[in-house]
Amino acid sequence: MILIAAALNEELKTAMAFCRNRKQVPDTGADLWQATRGDKTICFLKTGVGPKRAAANLEGALKMIKPSHVLVIGYAGAIDPVLKLGDLVAVEKALAFSLDKENPDWEHVRLEDTFELVHSDMLASTAKSAGLNSRVGDALTSSYVLGEPAHKHLLYERFHASIVDMETAALARVASANMIPLSCIRAVSDEAADSFLAPFSHNPSASISARAKKLLDKGMRQTHREWKDHASVAKASLSLFLSHYL
Repeated sequence: MILIAAALNEELKTAMAFCRNRKQVPDTGADLWQATRGDKTICFLKTGVGPKRAAANLEGALKMIKPSHVLVIGYAGAIDPVLKLGDLVAVEKALAFSLDKENPDWEHVRLEDTFELVHSDMLASTAKSAGLNSRVGDALTSSYVLGEPAHKHLLYERFHASIVDMETAALARVASANMIPLSCIRAVSDEAADSFLAPFSHNPSASISARAKKLLDKGMRQTHREWKDHASVAKASLSLFLSHYL
């Protein structure tokens, strides 16, 4: 039995839409679902956003079910400038990193752990067979929103990863501890040069009032509209991939 995990409802429902007999698993304390696709039983977990929350929810789910494999799906920000909106990245390595405590800025980050994921070549091949642009690459997992193009560039120059997200490495750590193979494929929802998420980007040197002003200057409606437009493209790519994978 496979467990498909995603941070957001929208991401998870994109996969659940291909299945029948959907029902929530009761008494788990987690947003855990079960459904069927043909003769296969598939479980679905909404992990929530961020490494700590995602890891805790996966740990809780694994106390109730024992999947043979975990597939992480969802959206991600590109840090490789070659990647375009809607491209898919099958993750080969998930890299956990944090800001340096003495120099807490994007120029001083430290790598905490590296996890080898499985099936990256197969996932990329499946995406290509569906007519999608896809590649195998590494993913950075951040505790913070990364929206400033300059910060993305710094991380790309240092780690040469393809994308950044907020869950994969944390989920890989839990899966590894439970001896369960984990794979991941994500659709690009913002390109390396995109700045519409910059008002939410973590900047330790800026005060709370400065960050709030930046968000007001940008405008919540405009930011939300840009995010929805980009997410719809990423969702279409993810949906087409899943139609061939499941």
